[in-house]
Amino acid sequence: MMPDISTTTFVILLGAMVVMWLAQFALTYRQMRGFYRRLRLLNKKGLTAVGMNGGRYRGRAYGVLVVDEDNRIAHAESMGGWTVFASLRPEPDLVGMSLREVIENEETLPVAAKLRVAFANAARDLQAAREQESPDSVLAGQLSLQT
Repeated sequence: MMPDISTTTFVILLGAMVVMWLAQFALTYRQMRGFYRRLRLLNKKGLTAVGMNGGRYRGRAYGVLVVDEDNRIAHAESMGGWTVFASLRPEPDLVGMSLREVIENEETLPVAAKLRVAFANAARDLQAAREQESPDSVLAGQLSLQT
């Protein structure tokens, strides 16, 4: 007996959907590995933070900042888009700016609008990390432990 054509079509469509889902999973995994591999390399250059903006349906944008000892941006990269083929790209216009400049001039940063928020978020995280590691904060922590 010959199977019904609609059953065959359903099985083919279901199989194609499973194959596409597995391909998406594999490509997302590859993208994630590349992102973290690059992040490990950037982390060797100095204190590093990743900022994010956007959502699932509008697309996400990531901004990676590396700062030197003077809180100036030593390296900046961005990643944005909808596809699993997006990768980190250098943003040379931000290099040399201070964290304060990035935060205060968020609206006019020389990058795409969605990336502005991502870079400002990364700068805020870096600034908070620097404040936590400063000698004054360590001294304040020691004083609060003694009282």
